[in-house]
Amino acid sequence: MTHTSLPPALGFYGVVHSEATGWTGGLLVLNETGRPLEFRCTLPVRPTKTHEILFGPTIRDHLIGEVIASVLLKSCRCPLSMILCRQAEAMALDTLADCPVALVRQAAQDDEGPIAPDMIAGAAEARFAGSDLLVAMEHLPRVESLNEALPSFPDVEEPFDRIHEAIREAHSQLARAA
Repeated sequence: MTHTSLPPALGFYGVVHSEATGWTGGLLVLNETGRPLEFRCTLPVRPTKTHEILFGPTIRDHLIGEVIASVLLKSCRCPLSMILCRQAEAMALDTLADCPVALVRQAAQDDEGPIAPDMIAGAAEARFAGSDLLVAMEHLPRVESLNEALPSFPDVEEPFDRIHEAIREAHSQLARAA
């Protein structure tokens, strides 16, 4: 859902895993100055033992790129110009979203180790707000256009910290309510 007449809105998507609570996703939508327009987070998701057996080593891909992502995208009310993520598995959002999905390389490397462009099929390198991104080649012109439209967008790594803090706060509120 992209609307060129509306100011750009960037979605930042991240998933936090905790042995105690499970997998929780957050989607933070920011305006062109980096101010929040919307925040959504899921309740913790705990795969069953059967799911773990059936999905095997792809359970992380399934949870991050499909289950949690689809819930957050369906509930998002703001039309998104681009979704930025820090987990390579989140690049699967490209099939769910009407906008480019980009992996913020430095944020991903902080979580996962070195990320090379050839590690993600069909990805190309792009720059946005001073950071290196990996994006599907067919979306490269849209990302370059957004970079020109938002020359002073603040840091694209910091919003992931906000997501993690908000999820941690939500977990503590759930624990207090229980």
